Amino acid sequence: MAIFVSYSSSDGGPAASAVVGALRSRGFDVLWDGDLTIIHPLSIPAWMETAVRDRTVLVIVSDDYLKALLSNDFVERRGVRYEAGLVRHKIYHHGGANGCAVLPVVPPDVDANALPSVLQQLVIHRFDPSTLHGEEELVRSLGALEVVENGGEVVQVEQGVHRSREVLVALEAHPPSSAFAYRLAHDLVEQGEGDLELARAFDSVVAVAKAHGDVRLVSRLSQVCLKTLSSTLPLKGEGALMAKVLVSGKAWRLVREHRFSQAASVAEEGTQIAKKYRDLTTAARGQRAHARIFLHMAMEALPYDREFYLRNCEHLLILATTQYRSICGPTSEEVGVCASLHAEKQLLRHEMSGERDLLAAAVESAGTAEGLLTPGTEPYHWLTVLQARLCLAARKYNEGKEFVTSVIATADFPEVVARSHQVRADLLLATREKPEAVRDLLVAEELFRRLGCDYAAATCWWAIAKIDSTKLVSFRLSAADVQRLEDLAPDPRDRRLAVLAHELRAAKRLGRRCVPDWACLVDRVQHA
Repeated sequence: MAIFVSYSSSDGGPAASAVVGALRSRGFDVLWDGDLTIIHPLSIPAWMETAVRDRTVLVIVSDDYLKALLSNDFVERRGVRYEAGLVRHKIYHHGGANGCAVLPVVPPDVDANALPSVLQQLVIHRFDPSTLHGEEELVRSLGALEVVENGGEVVQVEQGVHRSREVLVALEAHPPSSAFAYRLAHDLVEQGEGDLELARAFDSVVAVAKAHGDVRLVSRLSQVCLKTLSSTLPLKGEGALMAKVLVSGKAWRLVREHRFSQAASVAEEGTQIAKKYRDLTTAARGQRAHARIFLHMAMEALPYDREFYLRNCEHLLILATTQYRSICGPTSEEVGVCASLHAEKQLLRHEMSGERDLLAAAVESAGTAEGLLTPGTEPYHWLTVLQARLCLAARKYNEGKEFVTSVIATADFPEVVARSHQVRADLLLATREKPEAVRDLLVAEELFRRLGCDYAAATCWWAIAKIDSTKLVSFRLSAADVQRLEDLAPDPRDRRLAVLAHELRAAKRLGRRCVPDWACLVDRVQHA
């Protein structure tokens, strides 16, 4: 690939020399002022014009170069002024929004936020000439522009960073639930190591991953973006990117993995970063995510701890609702999601105390949320599942079945559908329709496991085992076995592994009856 390095010899020489050496060691065809003593061109201005026109240009940013780029009065070095003018002309005549064959390279001692708008619009690269930090990303971007001459026009083959921009445009043009957007999201994440464009478009990509309920994809996306953001200095306005990844990516994934304490810490960290950079929307999102995590913790806690978690949940939910009302207005979708979470909290309080007033308040909050949320969206479907749970608490079983059956028939969101099957199984068990409940639980277990929600899948598996373990293994669990396993292993994943381990052990005994030692089996799977 043909490259021309443009720089000011007065203060950009060391950085330019390091860049040239690094790129030549990678096999790039690099041209720079250091070659003049070998080439001896008849006209240096003509040599500059040809190099800038026909090659990808790396601009080594320095104080003198910026002066030459911004002002025609910079006369200390006429060569850099003329060269900067050619680069400015190349940018001006570039067609299209992406793929400009000019890449600014910013050394550590230059503030990237101080770059003029003519360079800010391009893909900016950090490069440390002393450590060569940033070399990989620079090489990646250069692979984006394979420039060849074709009848006087420049043809660009897009890969790397510039290809990422094109893929992101295509992804954002399709609904998040579409299979095409899902494939593009996978491609972006697979190739996204060190790609700042992916981190900048995190909201769009994670929306696709969540629409498909793919916990593994969210986990990989968050990991890649956090690593990229940790290895580079953010530009102006990009400081809150880390907060978005922590709140909407890492914390979301930890909740699905049932690691609530870690999720709470991550959500709090993301909220504080968002507040630092005055990203009020992400801060509100972090507070609401933190509130939901506290609600999950209350569901799992012992009775004397639940009030602590519920009070924290309520406090954060009030903060998030107030913030969203000031940002988006009192009738926004975000306020509707907060109202739905409030209804879920009131339902838990009803389940703890049995007070009918709390159930009525939960139904009222759910009605408020329904008026604010748009039918067909993921939050609306989650609200419908909550309304089915409210019907279960109110013993309106047939009405509850109608709610979740409609979600199963119409929703395009796999995690919501899996949860709907699970809730419908609870409603069927309440009306003593065990075979139908088992069928729903089997479907839910398969969906959850396919999505990477192993805890939810194990919960469904254990619910089936309690009803009829012969649907899963070759022996029947007694009521005493069920009670013993629940006492020994609070985590349904451990119970499942212990039961499967016993089945494997019994199969090796060649017909002899094997009495399960559940304590030993649980200990083994917990320390495997």
